[in-house]
Parts: sequence; C-alpha cells; structure tokens
Amino acid sequence: MTSSHDIPIVDAHHHIWDLANHRYPWLDPDMPSIVGDTTAIRQSYDPVAYRSDTSAFNVVATVHLDGGFDPSNPVGETRMVHAAFEKHGFPNAIVGSVRLDATDLADTIDGHLKASHLFRGIRHIVAWHEIPRLSYVDRPDVLADASWVAGYRSLAAHELSCDMQIYPSQMADAAELAASTPDIQMIINQAGMPDGLVTGDFEPWRRGIRLMAQSPNVAFKISGFGMLRPDWTLADVRPLIEEAIEVFGTDRVMFGSNFPVDKLFGDFARSFDVFLAATHALSHADRIKVFAANAVRIYRIGSVSHHSKP
Repeated sequence: MTSSHDIPIVDAHHHIWDLANHRYPWLDPDMPSIVGDTTAIRQSYDPVAYRSDTSAFNVVATVHLDGGFDPSNPVGETRMVHAAFEKHGFPNAIVGSVRLDATDLADTIDGHLKASHLFRGIRHIVAWHEIPRLSYVDRPDVLADASWVAGYRSLAAHELSCDMQIYPSQMADAAELAASTPDIQMIINQAGMPDGLVTGDFEPWRRGIRLMAQSPNVAFKISGFGMLRPDWTLADVRPLIEEAIEVFGTDRVMFGSNFPVDKLFGDFARSFDVFLAATHALSHADRIKVFAANAVRIYRIGSVSHHSKP
C-alpha cells in the first residue's frame, strides 16, 4: 500500500540561514518577534539540516523565501541561496527581499536577477495588525502608498511574482491591486494570516479570501499557523484549509513548511501530516496539484521528478 508520505511535495515556503556569516536582525535576542522567543532556532539552518528534518517525506523540490536576512544586503541572500542550490540541488526557486517603496528598487531587483537564474519573485512583508505584537510594520496604509504601488506594478516588466504577507483587514486593498495588475502573480502567504486563531473571529478572513480569489492571478499558500497559535491542532486548522481550497480551487493552493521558523512549534510531520489529513477527501490528482504541481507552475520550477528527493 502506498503511504501518504509518498506523495510528492514541493515545499512552497521555507528558509535557509547562515548566521555564522550574515546578520538576521529579527533573530537578535533583544528583538521582539511575532513568534515569541527565537532561542531554539537562533542558529544556522542549511540544506543538510532541512533534508534531515524532511527525510520521512517525499520532498522533490523547494521554494526559498527571504528569511529576515541583513536588510542592507538583500541580494546577498540570493547569492547565498544560489550557492546552496549549486551544492545541494535545492532550493529550486528563490523569492527575495525587496522594499517596493525603496528609491533603489530597480537596482535591487536587477541585482537579484543577476545573482541567480532561480530568482522568481519578491516579498516585502507589510502585515499590519491593530494588535501591536502581531504587526510587522508600523502603519496600516502601506498598500495605499503611491510609491509602494508603483514599485509593485514595476514587477510586471521583470515577470516577477509577489508573495504578499498581510492580515485579513488588508485584503480588500490587496484584492483591488491584484485585479488592476492581472499580469502579476500574487501569492498570499501564511494562509492569509488568519488572525481568528488569536481573536476567535474568522469572518474578516473569510470575507478577505473571497475578495482575493476573484482575481485568477492570486494564489494561496498554506503555512505558518504556529505563528498565530503555537498549540494549533488539526481541529483548529482543518476548517481553514478546507475553506481555502473550496474558495481558491485546487489549481491555486500550495503548502509550505515555514521551516525552520515552525520548528518552534513542532517537527515537519506535525504540519504535513495535518495537511495530508485535511486533504484526504481530494482525488489523487488534486492532491498532486496542491502538494507539488501548483508550486512548480507558479514558481516556474524546472523539471521535477515526482519520485526523487532533492
């Protein structure tokens, strides 16, 4: 009998870190973080460690998301990740840090593109919440800022996607932006930051994801539940996973581990066994889509074996 762990996985959201040679300011001991105490993950995390953590699963490719690398040298992270690919065969796509409202935006994008042929998109986290400890930025109106919007629109010329990490209260603005830029792939990060896991009210999230899903250029990435509820269970998140798949369909949903950040809340199996359980009712073909094929298409990953680990 085929085990569910044999399903090919393209991990659509993880990080590698090199704390020995680079700064990661958010991991500084005195820096407050939405995830709480980062002591347990305040160390380098390379592809060897990632492969060890995922050894029980058929991870066939991965997507690296910016990991809080030295903000004065964002292209340095892309160079580092590309070197890891050259040595280990993965990550297979890179999403790098870019400040969309920066005056040197064009130069930064050019630097990323020159640093690696794996560069596929950018992320500029603009998640703001009325509960201060949940906010990543100090203003609620970034998505309405003219320079930020202009920077976002410039991604089309480079055929780059944008990983959008926002809260439900920001989804109306993001949906309007997505609708007005159909040639830019937008990817909602961390399951849309469902703050109902903190507040108990999921209605803003439900309304928000339906607005986002109206634009076919918006995809939805499921990961990171532990950042909002460290002790989450299948009962907590299964309804969210099922609703997201119902709203976006099986062609626009992906799964990610958010490792090593989510190592604070459990091992790789904790997340992916839940993801597998929550999608048990899907056909085999649809499970292949949400666990692998969608990420391959959306992040434009090259040929991937559905049987061989990276």
